[in-house]
Amino acid sequence: MNKLTVTVPITLPEGIELIETERREQLEADKRVIWDVNKATEVIGISKKDMYKVLEVFKPRLDIDHGGCVYYPYGGSKYRIESLGFTKFVRNNFARIMEEIAK
Repeated sequence: MNKLTVTVPITLPEGIELIETERREQLEADKRVIWDVNKATEVIGISKKDMYKVLEVFKPRLDIDHGGCVYYPYGGSKYRIESLGFTKFVRNNFARIMEEIAK
């Protein structure tokens, strides 16, 4: 089977650069490494109520004690969310997250 490669030139406006999604997410996450619930809610665009639902439903996968990216509060502490890990989790599980929110 022959392979055909086509190159399409793209001209972007000055000051705009094209980067892959994962690299963009990493750059955004690097701005603030550890998020609170408010920042995570703002970034993924859901309500605080829905964020708490996501954190509880997916706790077995998200809990930092089990290799996840979320520090679950106890003894009066607060949630702490590792931004890059959480961003990847949301991207890879977006459909399941939206299903849980809709329930």
